[in-house]
Amino acid sequence: MSNTTKRMQIWPIASGKGGVGKTLITANLGIVLSRMNLKVVILDADLGASNLHTLLGIHYLKRTLNDLLTGRSSELSQVVVDTEFSGLRLIGGSRHLPTHPEYASQLAQKIRSGIYKLDADILLLDLGGGIGPDVLDLFLLSNQGIMVTTNDPSSIQNTYQFLKMAVYRKILKSFPSNPLISYMIHSATQPRKTDAIRSIPELVERISHVDHYYAEVIQNLLERFSPRMIVNMVDNVDDVRAARVVSTVSSKFSGISPILVGTVGYSPAIKKSTLGLRPFTLDPESSVAAEQLNLIARRLLRPEDAAQPTEAVEKAPASEKKEIWYMDNVLHENRPFHVLTEKLQQDGAVQTSIYSRGRIVFSRKLVYSELTGGLPDEGELQRIVRKQHLTALKGIESGRLPLKAQNTLKPRR
Repeated sequence: MSNTTKRMQIWPIASGKGGVGKTLITANLGIVLSRMNLKVVILDADLGASNLHTLLGIHYLKRTLNDLLTGRSSELSQVVVDTEFSGLRLIGGSRHLPTHPEYASQLAQKIRSGIYKLDADILLLDLGGGIGPDVLDLFLLSNQGIMVTTNDPSSIQNTYQFLKMAVYRKILKSFPSNPLISYMIHSATQPRKTDAIRSIPELVERISHVDHYYAEVIQNLLERFSPRMIVNMVDNVDDVRAARVVSTVSSKFSGISPILVGTVGYSPAIKKSTLGLRPFTLDPESSVAAEQLNLIARRLLRPEDAAQPTEAVEKAPASEKKEIWYMDNVLHENRPFHVLTEKLQQDGAVQTSIYSRGRIVFSRKLVYSELTGGLPDEGELQRIVRKQHLTALKGIESGRLPLKAQNTLKPRR
């Protein structure tokens, strides 16, 4: 295929929260792809908090996205700079945006309108954390956006929330002037409403009662939407718990299961490289993580090679029992809570953790094998997990649980 007809692939990389290594993954993924003789551009779209250039060993950028705001540059292509890596170029952001609230949105619009003029095989967009509309709109530039998460429960929850809001945003932008769709999506994001819509399949069903055409359009949108997921900082490369939970919950409530393209293991050598402003893919001590990222790159280039999270579960050792867990969101006195109850390992332990704004405010662990003198069977454990989960939900709604403001409450047995 000639260069004039070859289409640039856009891979937005996002995370529901900061601290999961999204920017680190983006920078090193760019290096890996450039080594495959691909022309790669990385755009640091973490507006107002950019630092990707430092992970590439660049201390100072002569041109950044801010030049588009000041008028120093009129085109996005004019702020592209070379890196020391052949085939890899960078569009740097700025750690300081003007204080006007509209500047971030204006810059996001300039990015959206200018990226298609870039000369690249692959464009990596390093997005800011969270679920702001500008972040979601940049993520939705592609149907194959990438979400980075960890196995931390709060990261899992934030990844699911990000995906859910991305789906709602995608539907809403497809019907920008339709009051019916706007009202139903508003209902879906207001869980305390009496007529609240609890899931996206329910949203499609309700819309189909009014207009089958709208429902078909939305269904087609969802079928083409195929986000990817990377689980970072895992202790064991076979541990895909985060992917499994996000996939299962998302499938139930949004009808979409993100595709797992790989995991990257935790290594002190990676932190050492980062502190030294050196990409870990260049460090021999991080060769395992570098090879994991190489595998991820190949899977991203060949989507048919990506593994679904459910496949990883099926390939687990036969002795491993099925995981049982429940996850819900509760709004009490205008305070959002995330409740996760799960069976731990195979000792009959059931733990409920309640999070509020990323902090554990309540945790309880009960080992039923110690209480009953024997290990309950899977059916009994599922009943126990569900009962403990529902008890926690009722405890929040009644105000009876001692919910702390900080992560100070230790699990009790």
